[in-house]
Amino acid sequence: MEVNKIKQIIIVEGKTDTDKLKKIFGNDIKTIETNGLGINETTLSFIKEMNDKVGVIIFTDPDGPGKKIREKIINYLDGEVLNAFIKKDNINQNSKKIGIAEADDESIKLALKNLITLDKDSESITWSEYLNNDLFIKKNRDIIAKHYNWNEKISSKTFFKWLNWSNVTLDQLLKILESK
Repeated sequence: MEVNKIKQIIIVEGKTDTDKLKKIFGNDIKTIETNGLGINETTLSFIKEMNDKVGVIIFTDPDGPGKKIREKIINYLDGEVLNAFIKKDNINQNSKKIGIAEADDESIKLALKNLITLDKDSESITWSEYLNNDLFIKKNRDIIAKHYNWNEKISSKTFFKWLNWSNVTLDQLLKILESK
């Protein structure tokens, strides 16, 4: 996807995130703000409507609340949804906040270029495959999470769920681990 031609609506947590995206991409970029964890049924319904019409990209902060908001939206939507992830390393280290608004421009462009499709109805690996291949071990989770720009503090259960939502196969995961 050409980053300068984003056709979907980007879901962000707040006004400062919208302002940052407009600074980078211009005023034509469309966003929906969740108001952080204050996301409500009306906003979720509007996100679903927009996802059905033009598509949405979930681009929440790389912290606990951002993860909760992302999961709430994914659980509300039907089928596949595009996601952009940014690492905490890409956030200004002098900032007191950990958000999209505090990230550098190039990292934001890269995150919106390398979208990941998540589908809550997908199951690409079983729980026994997850356990038998030591994917639950923190070191292995960290390597894979880093590969996908996911927060490395993601819990084992959430990690398993996101792997399935990403439709990642066991072979793909083992290759990621082998390359490190």
